[in-house]
Amino acid sequence: MDETESAPLSADQRSGPLSFPEERFWIAYSFEDQSSAYHVPVTLHLRGALSVPALTEALRTLTVRHSILRTRYPIGPEGEPIAVVGDAEPVELPCRDLEGDVWELLDRAAAAPFDLEVDAPIRTVLLKVSDDEHYLHVTLHHIVTDAWSTNILLQELTTAYSEHVRGERPGLPELTVQYRDHARWQRTQAEPFARQLAYWQETLDGAPRDLGLPTDRPRPTAHRPLVPGRCITTAIPADPALRLTRGTGTTLFMVLLAAYSAVLGRRAGRRDVVVGTPVAGRPDPAVDPLIGCFINTLAMRTDLSGDPTVAELLSRVRERTLHAYENQDVPFQQVIERVGERTDGRKALFQTWLALQNVPDAPLEMAGLEVEEAADVIEATKFDVTFHLLPAGNRLELRVEYDTSLFDEETVRGLAEEFNAFLTAAAADPDRRLSEITVPASDLEVLQWR
Repeated sequence: MDETESAPLSADQRSGPLSFPEERFWIAYSFEDQSSAYHVPVTLHLRGALSVPALTEALRTLTVRHSILRTRYPIGPEGEPIAVVGDAEPVELPCRDLEGDVWELLDRAAAAPFDLEVDAPIRTVLLKVSDDEHYLHVTLHHIVTDAWSTNILLQELTTAYSEHVRGERPGLPELTVQYRDHARWQRTQAEPFARQLAYWQETLDGAPRDLGLPTDRPRPTAHRPLVPGRCITTAIPADPALRLTRGTGTTLFMVLLAAYSAVLGRRAGRRDVVVGTPVAGRPDPAVDPLIGCFINTLAMRTDLSGDPTVAELLSRVRERTLHAYENQDVPFQQVIERVGERTDGRKALFQTWLALQNVPDAPLEMAGLEVEEAADVIEATKFDVTFHLLPAGNRLELRVEYDTSLFDEETVRGLAEEFNAFLTAAAADPDRRLSEITVPASDLEVLQWR
């Protein structure tokens, strides 16, 4: 079948119940005044002779191929949201001559609200700087995407563009399932989810709901639909963390989680730390090529009691992480409902987040163009502090998001520098106890930020 023609969908693929990730983001959308914290912006800086018709057709190829990009979320007859897939229609790519600051225009485009009941969950705009320079901006609502899916979108968009430019038929491999198939499958998993839920209830029993991380300003007590955020980026040496993995039989994620928890615990004066982390949520290889929101959340509890050595801490983290992975399928919202949720404006179970991107982004190539993914400005965040890490050769790229109503940039930089110092000291001697790993602020390596 030609990829530019709509593949026939079964009745079950045209409408149905929300998946649990969709349900989670629908609730956030409904009760947080359409916060742009749940928008996923992507910007490509394109240099060269751009074919706007080919780009428009490439975008249509994606919306035809992935029915989730044609999905609306109206309220159904029972008073609950349902997912309804629309027909594939011609794609409109608004093209505007650049007038003013490009980043200000892109920020406004990313922050514009979605009406998920009637609007498509994806919108695009093309900004023209000159005949040979453009910015393609795509904003998706998180209800239809995650980091894995965003990478799929970029790879398929650039591939389809090149094929259209060359006059070739799109050659993307056929999809055997659509997102609605996954959503229905999730709703059949009550029994295995119940078993996993019992694990999380036992694991999180008695866990602190408040990390107590010292802040530069008092935490607002009122509910905030939009949490102001900022993002800063640096890089730290990868060797200390990698040496720890080789010497302790742990993974890179386990080492980073142990270090992050130890530093947070020290700052907060805690011996019991809970950190949120994402998992892909794709248990079936058939859904690997799909765009959609599959991501699930794990609440990773780390026991720092008894002043363990670094090696002992890593052993604890390794055991807890392996058990968490064995029970990663149950939707996090069900864990929240079972364990309990705060109502004082703080995030349930944890206020800090750690994400490791294990697979580096593949280079983007478009026929006749130089392509660069431009960094989007973060103006809203979901957590007090978030560490995103990406292996890049002998470095770890570290992107830190933080709540600007709570923290000054200097404080967040200090947290990252302490994290880097902890990894270095831990790798030098894994038999040292946590209390022995102290690095005076004056001796912290000053990282280069951007």
